[in-house]
Amino acid sequence: MVPGLWDAALTAVGLAVVLLGAWLLVRSAASLAVQFGLSPVIVGATVVAFGTSAPEFVVSLVAASDGSGGLAVGNVLGSNVTNVALVLGLSGIVRPMVVHPRLLRWEMPVLAAATAAILLVGSGGTIGHGAGAALFAGLLVFVALSLRLRPTEAAAADGGGLPAAGEVMGAGEVAREVSLAVAGIAALAVGSEVAVHGAVGIAERVGVSEVAIGVTVVAIGTSLPEIVTSAVAALRGEHEIAVANVVGSNVFNLLGVLGLTGALITLPTGAELYRFEMPALAASTVVLFVLAWPRGRVGRPEGALLVVFYAAFVAIVLARGGA
Repeated sequence: MVPGLWDAALTAVGLAVVLLGAWLLVRSAASLAVQFGLSPVIVGATVVAFGTSAPEFVVSLVAASDGSGGLAVGNVLGSNVTNVALVLGLSGIVRPMVVHPRLLRWEMPVLAAATAAILLVGSGGTIGHGAGAALFAGLLVFVALSLRLRPTEAAAADGGGLPAAGEVMGAGEVAREVSLAVAGIAALAVGSEVAVHGAVGIAERVGVSEVAIGVTVVAIGTSLPEIVTSAVAALRGEHEIAVANVVGSNVFNLLGVLGLTGALITLPTGAELYRFEMPALAASTVVLFVLAWPRGRVGRPEGALLVVFYAAFVAIVLARGGA
């Protein structure tokens, strides 16, 4: 096989295995958590919520530990822009969506604060252990306050077929769920290693930076759960789920993925990122507020504009990465 195609195949297969692993882990962990007494509300706001960001986290952690910190940071920045421009754009095209004003009162201000924190912390050239730990602590506070302030919304996020709190699983079912959870963890580890290896190979052969590959190819792959979830929610007319999925995932990516990864391995955030990728991250957050206020509606024209914006974003990133 041609070397370039081999790297592309590795990346695609690796991302597919990562997504499968995330799905197995979230479903099994959620079932086990409910079985052993945790409220479905807690599970929905923690295990399931983190599950949509699990691909970004594992891929970024593996990339950083392999010395590809640029790919790790690029993956998160690209995923957040992808969530707003591509995920919301496609969802709006599929079916016009209404943005509930309550997102403006809590989740979106938190996203704005998280974005500002990343811009500020990263301006020093790295996200180190202390800063990463502080960001991750911010995520824990966000989750705790969300459960305290908005229990009904946390409960609504707990869809997807989780077992009721009163259901009792047999020993065989528990063993099966444990086995599936272990398989999910193994798939995340192996798939991320393969995906990162393929992505680095693409960057080297095509002549673009690891950041560019992380922002584009890897980010699209790790954002597939959000793309599928929001598109299905839009088709069903569940507008709040589609938009809240994007907002929540972006908060987890910034505070959870960059935070926890930075707490473990110092991440590079050089001045080059502040010439385009960091401003694009900030712009994506601003766009969310513009769409949510005052009309509170993402229709087909807005969706089409978002997709065009995303295409331009990818083109500029690749052009910069190959310079």
